Amino acid sequence: MTLLNHLKTLAVFSFGMACIIACQPTNTNRIIEKHSPYNYQETLLNLDIAISEHNYRIIHKSDIGAAIRERGDESFPLSVVISFCNISYAKEMMLINEQLINDMPCIITVRESDNGVIIGTRLMDEQIDNKQQAEFAKRINDNLIKIMEATIL
Repeated sequence: MTLLNHLKTLAVFSFGMACIIACQPTNTNRIIEKHSPYNYQETLLNLDIAISEHNYRIIHKSDIGAAIRERGDESFPLSVVISFCNISYAKEMMLINEQLINDMPCIITVRESDNGVIIGTRLMDEQIDNKQQAEFAKRINDNLIKIMEATIL
């Protein structure tokens, strides 16, 4: 192989790696998950209580696993995405930065897995220059973590 062919191969490889890296999420540590010591239904009941006790209101449940089961895959693991909100926080958020609406409502997921029942959420980005927005994100993230912990304790 000639030097020119090696350089072309290296250039194609470098371009490919750059595309792969560019397509990766920049902040993958925003998703946290914990194992629940409870079964799926008990975890959901605990989560409903924890959300309410932290002054949030459930606004929607997307029962993904059940929907897949209804379409014929009867053994598909159960999974749900629970959306919830606190209207006072929503108002505060919108006054800080209207674009934060894209991080709302808050969600927590519950799913069955080979390792048991898993509860998870996506945290808001705290690594931003706007101090007020960063403080708000930290407060919401603290609430999300407390709700998760209350669910599995």
